[in-house]
Amino acid sequence: MKSFAAVLLCAVHTVLITAHPALPVQKTDISLLRRQTRSVDGNIGCIHMESFPGELQYVSDGTEEVCGLYLIGQPDQIVEVGFLDFNVNCETGGVLALFDGWELQGELFPGVNDHALTLAERYTMFCGEKKPEAIFMSSQNVALIQFKIPNPGEGFKVFVNFKKNPQPCNAVAMFEMGTLTMKNYGLRRNCTTSIIYPEQISMINVDVGVTSATKPIEAEIGLTDKCMNYGGGDYIQVMNGNGLDPSTMATKGVLCGMDSNSEANAKFVLHCQHSVVRMVSSGEFHNTVTFQYAPPKEEELNASDMC
Repeated sequence: MKSFAAVLLCAVHTVLITAHPALPVQKTDISLLRRQTRSVDGNIGCIHMESFPGELQYVSDGTEEVCGLYLIGQPDQIVEVGFLDFNVNCETGGVLALFDGWELQGELFPGVNDHALTLAERYTMFCGEKKPEAIFMSSQNVALIQFKIPNPGEGFKVFVNFKKNPQPCNAVAMFEMGTLTMKNYGLRRNCTTSIIYPEQISMINVDVGVTSATKPIEAEIGLTDKCMNYGGGDYIQVMNGNGLDPSTMATKGVLCGMDSNSEANAKFVLHCQHSVVRMVSSGEFHNTVTFQYAPPKEEELNASDMC
């Protein structure tokens, strides 16, 4: 016979890795993850987004739903979470998980291929009456507390802080317009900027697959989509879709090279609910890209391209 712990672990894996069974929004509506208002008194409901530091508390009303506290900082920050109080009964199916990133309807950000940790390492699960003592630190500017607490009156209390990330990589943008810079710092890693709005993306400065440690200064060679012809195959990928995971999205453009001529910058109009700029790096080059993003104008929207 399986131990209770083994049964619980299996049940938690099934509940938390699969899609939410009954969220109070449409199951396909990624707009859930757009920035919301701050909690006034620190008490949260089953689904809540928070972008301010402070103390947050959840007390169950007996719901059987899988709930989520979505935390988001600035793109150059990471999320710190610690528990102040905790009461989640294992025996009645209560469980809580800290997730390094975001999950919605079974889709993940950052995607499995763009995170330094394995999927198992990104989840930390708890239940019982003992308060978890460890402080959780995310790898990027978003984190998720996912929980199912069916017993009325049970719940948890956490403090949330946002701290500086010295080498930001993956990030979700809070607002629907702005300017962002992505760098790989010469490392072999993929970095993704997620903007959960339709956007027009304008490349302002691109240096991808060109500048290396041995040749830090290169002439501007312009941009190309023939990126596999370069030594490491480094490139920028512009994508959009209606889900959360970039790996499920349609690619709207690929480019690499070096160009800082803002007069002739590359532009991409993305029509879907989720817009993404992804940098793929071999570690052979010091890649950087700066881009602006803003809602597309109505005349730029082509009905045939709508999601």
